[in-house]
Amino acid sequence: MSTLQSKVDTLITTEPSKFQPDTVYCYLNAEVDRWTWKPVLSGDRLLAAQALQLLMRLDRELSEARADWNQDRFRRVMRARSKAVSRVRRRWNGLNPAPTVALGKLRRRYHANLAGYLYEA
Repeated sequence: MSTLQSKVDTLITTEPSKFQPDTVYCYLNAEVDRWTWKPVLSGDRLLAAQALQLLMRLDRELSEARADWNQDRFRRVMRARSKAVSRVRRRWNGLNPAPTVALGKLRRRYHANLAGYLYEA
């Protein structure tokens, strides 16, 4: 039995007047917070992770711009994405020790006209 469960059981047995037999109680305290694991990054690894998060956010914006057929927004996000890709590459190559996972290709094909690939010339 876990420590949290034993603490809850002792709480229920010591103060029976507060608890109803057919009621579900949720206990959210510091014990539960310790179960969630959040990696702590520092220095160059934090900067690389933030650069990757920015790139993922821009990719999401890019797909939304494509879905809205907004060419101006698509062009602006594509320009920002190319800068974000160079930032990710620079941060990734500067990590020491190097990550075991390769970065891979981050290239996207750019079309000034979103509908250009739908219609034959």
